[in-house]
Amino acid sequence: MNESTITLNATNLAAARVGAHGIADEEIAQSEHTLAQLRARLAAEHAAGQHAYLDLPIDDRGLESVLELTQIRLGRFRYLVVLGIGGSALGLRALVQALGRPVDHVDLHIVDSTDPWLFADIVTRIELPQTLFVVISKSGGTIETVAAMGFFVERLNAAGLPLRDHLIVVTDPDQGPLRAFADTHCLESASIPPRVGGRFSVLSAAGLVPAALLNIDVAGLLRGAAIERKRCLGTDSRGDWAARLGLYATQQLQLGKNNLVFMPYSARLRCLADWFVQLWDESLGKECEQQGRKVSFGQAVIPATGPTDQHAQLQLFLDGPNDKLLLFVRVMHHEMDVKLGEFDWPQFGAEFLRGRSLGQIIDSQWAGTVEACVKRGRANATVQLPQVDAESLGALMMGLQVATSIAGLALGVNPYDQPAVELGKRISRRMLGG
Repeated sequence: MNESTITLNATNLAAARVGAHGIADEEIAQSEHTLAQLRARLAAEHAAGQHAYLDLPIDDRGLESVLELTQIRLGRFRYLVVLGIGGSALGLRALVQALGRPVDHVDLHIVDSTDPWLFADIVTRIELPQTLFVVISKSGGTIETVAAMGFFVERLNAAGLPLRDHLIVVTDPDQGPLRAFADTHCLESASIPPRVGGRFSVLSAAGLVPAALLNIDVAGLLRGAAIERKRCLGTDSRGDWAARLGLYATQQLQLGKNNLVFMPYSARLRCLADWFVQLWDESLGKECEQQGRKVSFGQAVIPATGPTDQHAQLQLFLDGPNDKLLLFVRVMHHEMDVKLGEFDWPQFGAEFLRGRSLGQIIDSQWAGTVEACVKRGRANATVQLPQVDAESLGALMMGLQVATSIAGLALGVNPYDQPAVELGKRISRRMLGG
């Protein structure tokens, strides 16, 4: 991967392409000045200690600690059960689906719900003596994760299995009930930097520890993320697709685009869309700006996958309310691409498929959808990813996080808190007697 691989084609956001639902020429001309201001502010705030996730790709000691914790455990267990929710689970799902499981003999289970069925199902699928549990909680007190840990620790104790052999934790380095539990039981652990929020933690130990236990190339993820970090914090804005995405999305919000369709044309990136839902929605959906003025900002992400959702949601996107910005992710190089050979193609009116590759077909489906959006006056943009590998994925995830931060700066909201979510948690605890 080189430093110019990921690009953003935003041509179809302009009014000249999609009419009244596009950005006007004068605003496009002003965008470069606004972009420069936002990028400068991001860099200045980072230098002052904010936006801590930007330091994860260059945290060599953090990577070393992850590898020290995980490499000695490879090949020593048959089942990996990850206990975590939200940012402690969605990023891992995205990594695993995109990059696969290089350790074929390990069965992964993610407990990100308190649904009794999920617990009962996992119990029937694992054998405790061959299971490693990874408990992930930044605060150390996430009620769903605590409930899951209590459930499985009870079973480990009943089976007479030492917790230290079957349980590792990822949490705050110094405080919180999970850190105290780990210290009390002499459990091995990894730390999430205190200033890195959960939904921005995929490139911290929260995502890297379970990924490394599956032998995913976590060093490659960080190399790609470091390239994107350098681009975003550099003085040259020409290749900064992430900042542009953040700014353009907020401009579209001002045009009434209260929804953002995130639609990768890759089955391997389906869970990336789910990860992006939390990142964007929870970061930008705020009642008040940072100065306290009530604004009720937000842009709901609608996850979709091309071409699958051409047969499920595209009708709505093209004919329904024009309140959506469509963001496609196109993979430029299709791994393991194959050509279609001899078949009764004419019988199905599909002679044009003879000799075509599957990669050509999915590319044409993306291109057709883009052109259909233009014809229907639907604003859309495309992030072009060179291929789906560790470095490219690390760069993409870092860039999407930067886009979120830039959007927060443009809107004047704090992208790192979630006051409404905390309210719901407090109410739930009271209902349970807490």
